[in-house]
Amino acid sequence: MSAPLTPPWLNRLAPDAIMISSVLVQPLHGREAIIKVVQAAGGLYEAHTVVFHSQFGDRELLEYDALAFGGMHVHGVLTLTRDAGGDIIDVGIHHGPINAVNTLSAALRDRLVADLGPEYFPH
Repeated sequence: MSAPLTPPWLNRLAPDAIMISSVLVQPLHGREAIIKVVQAAGGLYEAHTVVFHSQFGDRELLEYDALAFGGMHVHGVLTLTRDAGGDIIDVGIHHGPINAVNTLSAALRDRLVADLGPEYFPH
Protein backbone atom coordinates (compact mmCIF):
# COMPACT_ATOMS: atom_id res chain seq x y z
CA MET A 1 0.00 0.00 0.00
CA SER A 2 1.30 3.47 -0.82
CA ALA A 3 2.01 6.13 1.78
CA PRO A 4 -0.78 8.59 2.67
CA LEU A 5 -0.86 11.74 0.58
CA THR A 6 -0.40 15.29 1.80
CA PRO A 7 -2.67 17.17 2.28
CA PRO A 8 -4.74 14.31 3.73
CA TRP A 9 -7.93 15.09 1.76
CA LEU A 10 -6.14 13.94 -1.40
CA ASN A 11 -6.52 10.38 -0.09
CA ARG A 12 -10.30 10.63 -0.57
CA LEU A 13 -10.33 11.90 -4.16
CA ALA A 14 -12.63 9.96 -6.46
CA PRO A 15 -10.92 8.70 -9.64
CA ASP A 16 -13.09 11.01 -11.77
CA ALA A 17 -12.90 14.07 -9.49
CA ILE A 18 -12.94 17.53 -11.08
CA MET A 19 -10.99 20.58 -9.89
CA ILE A 20 -11.59 24.23 -10.71
CA SER A 21 -8.84 26.65 -9.70
CA SER A 22 -7.96 30.30 -10.17
CA VAL A 23 -4.48 29.24 -11.37
CA LEU A 24 -5.81 27.08 -14.23
CA VAL A 25 -7.74 28.24 -17.30
CA GLN A 26 -10.05 25.23 -17.44
CA PRO A 27 -11.32 22.47 -15.14
CA LEU A 28 -8.90 19.64 -14.41
CA HIS A 29 -10.25 16.08 -14.54
CA GLY A 30 -8.98 13.03 -12.69
CA ARG A 31 -7.47 12.09 -9.36
CA GLU A 32 -3.85 11.82 -10.49
CA ALA A 33 -3.83 15.18 -12.28
CA ILE A 34 -5.38 16.91 -9.25
CA ILE A 35 -2.78 15.34 -6.95
CA LYS A 36 0.04 16.60 -9.19
CA VAL A 37 -1.25 20.18 -9.18
CA VAL A 38 -2.05 20.33 -5.46
CA GLN A 39 1.28 18.85 -4.39
CA ALA A 40 3.23 21.07 -6.80
CA ALA A 41 1.44 24.18 -5.51
CA GLY A 42 1.92 23.14 -1.90
CA GLY A 43 5.62 22.68 -2.57
CA LEU A 44 5.84 26.36 -3.54
CA TYR A 45 4.60 27.55 -0.13
CA GLU A 46 7.22 28.69 2.38
CA ALA A 47 4.61 28.87 5.16
CA HIS A 48 0.96 27.86 5.39
CA THR A 49 -1.63 28.57 8.10
CA VAL A 50 -5.25 27.42 8.13
CA VAL A 51 -7.42 30.32 9.34
CA PHE A 52 -10.86 28.70 8.99
CA HIS A 53 -12.19 25.17 8.51
CA SER A 54 -15.80 24.01 8.46
CA GLN A 55 -17.88 21.09 7.24
CA PHE A 56 -21.57 21.22 6.39
CA GLY A 57 -23.43 18.37 4.76
CA ASP A 58 -21.42 17.07 1.81
CA ARG A 59 -19.28 20.24 1.70
CA GLU A 60 -16.03 21.23 3.36
CA LEU A 61 -14.44 24.68 3.36
CA LEU A 62 -10.88 25.52 4.30
CA GLU A 63 -9.44 29.04 4.21
CA TYR A 64 -5.70 29.62 4.52
CA ASP A 65 -2.90 32.17 4.35
CA ALA A 66 0.47 31.27 2.90
CA LEU A 67 3.79 32.77 1.90
CA ALA A 68 5.56 31.87 -1.35
CA PHE A 69 8.24 33.20 -3.69
CA GLY A 70 10.31 35.00 -1.08
CA GLY A 71 7.47 36.26 1.10
CA MET A 72 4.58 36.93 -1.31
CA HIS A 73 1.27 36.71 0.54
CA VAL A 74 -1.20 34.16 -0.84
CA HIS A 75 -4.75 33.82 0.44
CA GLY A 76 -6.58 30.64 -0.52
CA VAL A 77 -10.01 29.09 -0.20
CA LEU A 78 -10.48 25.36 -0.73
CA THR A 79 -13.91 23.82 -1.25
CA LEU A 80 -14.54 20.08 -1.33
CA THR A 81 -17.75 18.26 -2.27
CA ARG A 82 -18.21 14.60 -1.33
CA ASP A 83 -20.42 11.91 -2.81
CA ALA A 84 -22.67 9.65 -0.70
CA GLY A 85 -19.72 7.34 0.03
CA GLY A 86 -17.54 10.18 1.31
CA ASP A 87 -15.21 10.41 -1.69
CA ILE A 88 -14.34 13.88 -2.97
CA ILE A 89 -15.85 14.52 -6.40
CA ASP A 90 -15.40 18.30 -6.77
CA VAL A 91 -12.50 20.49 -5.68
CA GLY A 92 -12.34 24.26 -5.86
CA ILE A 93 -9.11 26.10 -5.06
CA HIS A 94 -9.19 29.86 -5.35
CA HIS A 95 -6.36 32.28 -4.60
CA GLY A 96 -5.76 35.99 -4.27
CA PRO A 97 -4.53 38.62 -4.72
CA ILE A 98 -4.16 38.56 -8.51
CA ASN A 99 -0.34 38.90 -8.43
CA ALA A 100 -0.23 35.72 -6.35
CA VAL A 101 -2.60 33.98 -8.79
CA ASN A 102 -0.46 34.96 -11.78
CA THR A 103 2.82 33.99 -10.08
CA LEU A 104 1.44 30.64 -8.88
CA SER A 105 0.02 29.87 -12.31
CA ALA A 106 3.33 30.65 -14.04
CA ALA A 107 5.29 28.55 -11.55
CA LEU A 108 2.90 25.62 -11.99
CA ARG A 109 3.11 25.95 -15.77
CA ASP A 110 6.91 25.71 -15.55
CA ARG A 111 6.62 22.55 -13.46
CA LEU A 112 3.61 20.79 -14.97
CA VAL A 113 3.04 21.81 -18.60
CA ALA A 114 4.76 18.63 -19.86
CA ASP A 115 2.47 16.45 -17.72
CA LEU A 116 -0.83 18.29 -18.11
CA GLY A 117 -0.52 20.16 -21.39
CA PRO A 118 -0.42 23.88 -22.18
CA GLU A 119 -4.22 24.18 -22.39
CA TYR A 120 -4.44 24.40 -18.58
CA PHE A 121 -2.26 27.48 -18.26
CA PRO A 122 -2.52 31.09 -19.51
CA HIS A 123 -0.13 31.97 -22.32
